[in-house]
Amino acid sequence: MTRTGIFIFVIFKLEEALRWHFQTNNYREEVTGQSIRRPSATIRLRSASELEESIIRGVDALRFGRPSLIYCGAVVPKCLVKPRSTKMIPWMLKNSSKLGQDAERISEASLDRFVVWLQLRKEKDMLRESQSQSFGLIRKLEDHVRSLSEAHAEDKKYIQKLERELSNCSQEIDYLQDQLNSRNEEVHSLEERVRILELKLIDMDNLEEKVDILREELRRSDMERELLVQELETTEAELQSSSLSVEKLEESISSVALESHCEIESMKLDLMALEQNYFEAKKVQEETLQENERLNSLIDGLEVRIEDAQGIIDNLEKENKEPRETIDLFEPNARVLCQRIGECIEELQNDDRESKIDIQLLMSKVGLSKEMGEIFGHLIAKLSTLHAPDPVLKEKMEKMSLEMQEYEELVKQLKGELRDEKFKAKEEAEDLAQEMAELRYEMTCLLEEERKRRASIEQASLQRITELEAQVRKDQRKSTTIVQQLQLA
Repeated sequence: MTRTGIFIFVIFKLEEALRWHFQTNNYREEVTGQSIRRPSATIRLRSASELEESIIRGVDALRFGRPSLIYCGAVVPKCLVKPRSTKMIPWMLKNSSKLGQDAERISEASLDRFVVWLQLRKEKDMLRESQSQSFGLIRKLEDHVRSLSEAHAEDKKYIQKLERELSNCSQEIDYLQDQLNSRNEEVHSLEERVRILELKLIDMDNLEEKVDILREELRRSDMERELLVQELETTEAELQSSSLSVEKLEESISSVALESHCEIESMKLDLMALEQNYFEAKKVQEETLQENERLNSLIDGLEVRIEDAQGIIDNLEKENKEPRETIDLFEPNARVLCQRIGECIEELQNDDRESKIDIQLLMSKVGLSKEMGEIFGHLIAKLSTLHAPDPVLKEKMEKMSLEMQEYEELVKQLKGELRDEKFKAKEEAEDLAQEMAELRYEMTCLLEEERKRRASIEQASLQRITELEAQVRKDQRKSTTIVQQLQLA
C-alpha cells in the first residue's frame, strides 16, 4: 500500500467521522468531558479543539511520511478503525495506481478545503465566546440604563418641587415689594408735609419785614402814580396819532393792491393775445403742412404715372430690339436684294404703269422660289402699310410726349413751391418761437419785479404794524399798571 493510498483512505475516514460527529442532535462543542452516545459506539472527547488539532497533526504526518504520528495521544473515533473499514484495503491495494493518480489531482484541493473549514470552526468558537461576553455587557448596560432612568425620574421630581418652591418665593417677594412701595409713598408724603410746615414757619418770620418794605413801596408808588398819570395822557395822544397813521397805511396798501391787480389783469390780457397769435400761427402752419402733404401726394401720383410710362417705353424698346438685331444681321444681303427688287419694280412700273405691283412676276424676275415669293409678298404688303403711317397712332404718341413734358414741368413747379413753402413755414416758426421766448422772458422779468415790489411793500407794512402793535402794548401795560396803583391807593 503506497503512501498516497493510505493518505486518501485516512482523509475519507476523517471526513466520514467528522460528518457523523457534527450531525448528531445532542452534540455541543462548548462542553468538554461529556460522553456522546451513538448507536454504534461511545466516544470520550477531551475537547473539540483537541480533536481538530489531532486531525491536523495526523494530516501533516501523512503528508510528510510519518503515519505513526496520526493519533498523537488523542482519542480517535471508532469509525476510523471499524472492521468494515478493513475490507477496503485489498481493493485499495489493487487499485493503488489509479488511486495515486486521482489522489495527486484532488489531494491538495481537499486538504486546503479541510484546513479552511477547521479555521472557520475555530473562528466560530471564538465568536460564540465573544457573544456570551457581549450578552453580559449588554445586561450590565441595561442595568446601568435602568439605574440612570430611575435617577432621572427622581431628579425630575426634585426639580418640580424646587420650581413650586421658587414660584411661592416669587409671589412672596412681589407681595413684600408692594408693601415696601406703599410704605415709601407714605414716607414721601410725610416729608413733603414737613417741608411745607418749615416753609410756613420761615414765612411767618419774614412777614414783619415784608410789611415794612411794602409800606415804603406804597409811598414810592404814590409818587410814581402822579408821574404815570401824566405819561398816560401823553400816550393817549400818541395812540390817536398812531391809529390815524395805521388807517393811512391800510389805505395805501389797498391802493397798491388794486394797482397790482390791474397790472396783473393787463398782463393776463397780453398773454391771452399772445396765445391767440400763437394758435393762429400754429393753425396756419398746420394748413401749410396739409397743403404740403397734398402736394406730396400729387407728386407721388405723377411720379408713379411717369414710372409707368417709362416702363411702357422700355418694354417697347425691348420689343424693337430683337427685330433691329435681325435687320442688322441681314442688312448686307437685304440691300442687294432690295436693289434688285427695286430695279424690277421700276421696270414693271415703267412697263405696266399701274399702281399695283404683280408680286409673282417680280419674284420670277428676281429669281426667287415660290415660298420666298410668298414671304416677300407679305413683307412688301406690310412695308406698304408701314410706309403710310397711321395718323391716329402718331397723334397719340405726340399727346403722350406732350403730357409727359407737362407732368415733368408740373412736378418741377410743385417741388419748387413745396421748397418755398417749407422754407417760409420754417422761418415763421422760428420767428414765432423767438417772439414767444422774448415774451416769456419779459413776462418773467415783470412778474419778478412785481413780486419784489410787493414783498418790499408787505415787509415795510408788516414792520410798521409790528412797531405800532408793540407801542400799543407798551402803552396798555403802562395804563394798566397806573390803574392798578390807583385802585390800590
